[in-house]
Amino acid sequence: MKVLIMPCGIGMGHASRCVTIARKLQEEGVEVAFASYGCGYEMIDSYHKYQTLKLPEIKFYGDKGILDIKYTVKKSIDIPYIFLKSIYQESKIIKQFKPDIIVADSHFSVPITAKVLSIPCIMIQNELTLNFSELYPEEKKVEYLETGLKKFIKDVCNLSKVIIVPDLQGSTEIPEKLEKKIVHTGPFLRDDNHNTKSKEDIKRKLGFNNSEKIVLVTVGGSDFGIELLKLICYASSKLECDRLIFVTGPGIKADFICESDKIIKKKFLDNMMEWMKISDVIITLAGHTTIMEIISLGIPNIIIPIDNHPEQLKNAVNIKKYGISIVKELKNLDPNKISKDINRLLNDSEVTKQAEKVKEMFSQYHGTDDAVKIIMENALDSKSLKK
Repeated sequence: MKVLIMPCGIGMGHASRCVTIARKLQEEGVEVAFASYGCGYEMIDSYHKYQTLKLPEIKFYGDKGILDIKYTVKKSIDIPYIFLKSIYQESKIIKQFKPDIIVADSHFSVPITAKVLSIPCIMIQNELTLNFSELYPEEKKVEYLETGLKKFIKDVCNLSKVIIVPDLQGSTEIPEKLEKKIVHTGPFLRDDNHNTKSKEDIKRKLGFNNSEKIVLVTVGGSDFGIELLKLICYASSKLECDRLIFVTGPGIKADFICESDKIIKKKFLDNMMEWMKISDVIITLAGHTTIMEIISLGIPNIIIPIDNHPEQLKNAVNIKKYGISIVKELKNLDPNKISKDINRLLNDSEVTKQAEKVKEMFSQYHGTDDAVKIIMENALDSKSLKK
């Protein structure tokens, strides 16, 4: 069996959860290839041993940790051309690789290409509606764009065999037109959350003392995370932790982070969930893949959604209900404020107790296994129909 995976390449979240799927598929004897762009492509191509092909790039624009939707819309005037170019490139890759099924993660040209070539397509989506017009109530152009995109997303997703939502039911609004195609699997975790390796064992393996308090900062490779990294750097001397670990992603030049006995800097961690497991507090943006891993592990956390980013703002609201997250806007923070929030979580026994309850709740889900089962069943159905 051959599976072609095409994740959105903006940030690393879509690509990293697809690598999780790919590893499980390989365990089942499946041949896997990737096609992506941007940070997603760079991460897969540089750090994983998959055939990885490049697609035309789509970008978001902004500055100082703030997404500028109006400027992104203005700069995206050539999107129809890029979209058609992407379909053309996708079709070449599909004809060359000859997959039995295609998995698309938030990459909306793929179901169209797959349909034209009569290849079944599985869609992975954690967000099926858009609400960015709320940020610009006076801008009719933005409202019209959102209305058109909502219809487009529904129509495109409807071309797929199944839409996998790697979250729990009720986490996102589901358009009525797509309800019968939706399957909620729970999160895809890069490491098996059901393994019995203790926090103490992992600390020892990674070279840390069991008594050390650890704070982890990760921004998923997006330039929007640079300002958050700088803020935590400025606050580092005020933090009541023994180790402060920065994971920047391969696309960020983080020369401003100076390593020391306390500060550790990493570009990329293939065993990221092990580093999460040993952390007492995690600080991150509000990308869906990362926050689902954090919540599944039951780690107290501080979430800083990218300003003006509708999906991240929704993710941040959704995660608050579990009771182990502090959600803040970057523009309202300074080194004193963020250090107080971090130190409070490091020393709050009630949050620690709640975190254990959340971890137990998520332990019942097997999102990766369930997603792989759906992919393989649909691929086999397609092969049997062709005989």
